[in-house]
Amino acid sequence: MDETGWNDVRAALDDLDYPASKDQVVAHVERRGGSGAALRLLRGLPLATYLNLDEIRRSVPIDPAADDGQTVDQKARQARSPHDHRIAEHLRDLGT
Repeated sequence: MDETGWNDVRAALDDLDYPASKDQVVAHVERRGGSGAALRLLRGLPLATYLNLDEIRRSVPIDPAADDGQTVDQKARQARSPHDHRIAEHLRDLGT
């Protein structure tokens, strides 16, 4: 997940009343003029009622490679690596 996007989400939801449904969360961020990145993250949430910001954070679709700070080039190299395909791409060792 892009840290900037998550920071935007956190800032936009600082005054949201919980519990809140996905639609209420997205509508709240839209009313507050949230960034496009924040809205994209929140529109990917599963339909549910969220009790707090932590539940939203755990439900946001995450790209594991982005959390590891990988570049697009590194992700492509992992996808092409000769490792056993039973190992998830983001866990494959590139060996520098």
